[in-house]
Amino acid sequence: MGSPPEETVGDSSPQSPGGSLTREQLPEILELHRRWVESAGAEGQKAELAGCNLARAELQGASLHGADLREASLAEARLQEADLSGANLQRARLYQANLRAANLHGADLSGSLLQHANLQGANLHEALLSPADLELADLTRANLDSAGLTRANLHGVNLREANLHRAILYRVILNEANVLKANFQEADLRSCDLRESDLTGANLERANLQRAKLQDTDLIRVNLREADLRKADLRKADLYKSAIDGADLRGADLRGAVGFTTKILDTAQTDEKTLLRD
Repeated sequence: MGSPPEETVGDSSPQSPGGSLTREQLPEILELHRRWVESAGAEGQKAELAGCNLARAELQGASLHGADLREASLAEARLQEADLSGANLQRARLYQANLRAANLHGADLSGSLLQHANLQGANLHEALLSPADLELADLTRANLDSAGLTRANLHGVNLREANLHRAILYRVILNEANVLKANFQEADLRSCDLRESDLTGANLERANLQRAKLQDTDLIRVNLREADLRKADLRKADLYKSAIDGADLRGADLRGAVGFTTKILDTAQTDEKTLLRD
């Protein structure tokens, strides 16, 4: 009788060129990487895990700063409070991964798959997510300050109380999302699709919303002071108690929008192409 096969992390069959790791190999790789990080490369060895199958791996609190995880399978992996700052996660598969309170500062997540991932309270400051698929992910109170999300899919995400200050969301799909009390100060939301999203209490001061799609969007008590809404589509949006002082509404479409008065509009910039009624 031959010896039993070694237990692997993830599925028994590799899903990528890197293959699966045994349960014994992974702790050794993590320990060598920790020493590499702490010694600034003088000791240990950088974790080279590109293409590896780490599905459902137990990586809570792991030190993976600067690790190479390109195209790795991390589906359903447990990465709560892990340090993935500066890590290369390009095209990694992270659907349903638990990244709650993880540190992803400066991480490269370009083209990664994060559908249904838990990113509550995660630090994504200056992370690259262009384009990444975050459909139905939970980003409650996540820090996305200055993150790059150009053309990312954020359909149905939860961004409640998230910080997206100066984030780049050009042409992002952000419809049917929960964006309550999120901070979008000075964010780039040009041509962003926000249709049917709930932005109640959000801060969009000085945000760039040129040509943004805001049809049927809840903009109740939203701060739109000095926001650039040129040629934005606000049809049937609810602007109840929103602040639009100094906002640029030239060429914007407000037909069917509710919750504002002509007097409030006087505090914003409009022109002959601003549409107020059919």
